Amino acid sequence: MTTYKARDVRFDFAPQPGRMLQRELDEHSISQAQLAARTGLSTKHINLVIKGTAAMSPEVAVTLEQVLGSPAETWLRMEAAYQTHQARAERREALAGFVGWAAAFPSQILIDRKVIEAADNGPQIAGKLLQFFGVASPAAYEKTWLEPQASYKRSQLHTIDSNLTALWIRLSELHASTKIKNAPPFDGEKLRAAAGAIPKLTVKKIDTAFRDAQALLLDAGVVLVFVPEIPSTRISGVSRWMNGTPMIAVTSRYKSLDGLWFTILHEIAHVLLHPKRSTFVDDGFKADDDADLQEAAANKFAETHLIAPAYKKTLESATTPEQIRSLAAALEVSPSVVAGQWAFRTNTWGGPIAKLRDKVDLAEMLD
Repeated sequence: MTTYKARDVRFDFAPQPGRMLQRELDEHSISQAQLAARTGLSTKHINLVIKGTAAMSPEVAVTLEQVLGSPAETWLRMEAAYQTHQARAERREALAGFVGWAAAFPSQILIDRKVIEAADNGPQIAGKLLQFFGVASPAAYEKTWLEPQASYKRSQLHTIDSNLTALWIRLSELHASTKIKNAPPFDGEKLRAAAGAIPKLTVKKIDTAFRDAQALLLDAGVVLVFVPEIPSTRISGVSRWMNGTPMIAVTSRYKSLDGLWFTILHEIAHVLLHPKRSTFVDDGFKADDDADLQEAAANKFAETHLIAPAYKKTLESATTPEQIRSLAAALEVSPSVVAGQWAFRTNTWGGPIAKLRDKVDLAEMLD
């Protein structure tokens, strides 16, 4: 049987320092009263330390070092380990009370996004969720992640799940975190130049084009990431500032090439045109944003960058796929983008021209 002494540095568990002290006294055939006499501490205090009612203070630890020869640091490390062990036990009990809160998050989604593991039980799920969101309790989660959603500028036509919206935004933050740490200072002029260059990227393969867009934006001090959509969030993109650096995260919500590029330009507009403290969560350009001046401005920015105003009449008067391809060639952009803008501006989502809109899902293209 292993015997643990106060001078041991490592333990398989978190022993109560008082019990180790009693073993030390037994080994030296010293009574509590004798230790009190040697240390100048009261017998009562020695007894409280041994029972664990009183903590092992630095003063007591240094005194024991003098009398017993056991290093004060060992006693204090033992006390810290024991207190931490007790606090974690109390935390586990608290987590059991948070199981109902955690149940509001679909477990399969949490497993798929590697927030939890399939074998995790209720308290473990609650603990991992709180750690994922960087909060200590459901109340703190609500204050940190749900209350701010009331002030988000959101382009959407549907009821959304606030918990899953928070989950997706947090995933986006974590995905962007390393790049944000290494991002150069934000440069608005470079971002405007990047927005002007993006339409010509649309003729490239989407994975290459997206990485090129990431590089252009990063040079301007903006981090662009892709995070697959979570069901019931209906999010196509978000723009928000993190530690002074703008982050843009997009999904493949509509799985259309034109929708993806429109979303990226739409979020760039929010970064350039609107308050840094705002978070803009968008579900795509089909929403009726006319009543929201900021959303309308972001839409206009994206539209005019994809199709220059001088070509507006040419676009809206097009009636055949050949005319769309001809305009795309003149603009040096993808016919899919032009077809998407034509569908949006004419409110015609079917027919031969609509078939030019390429389907794309970045989740299948990016590692």
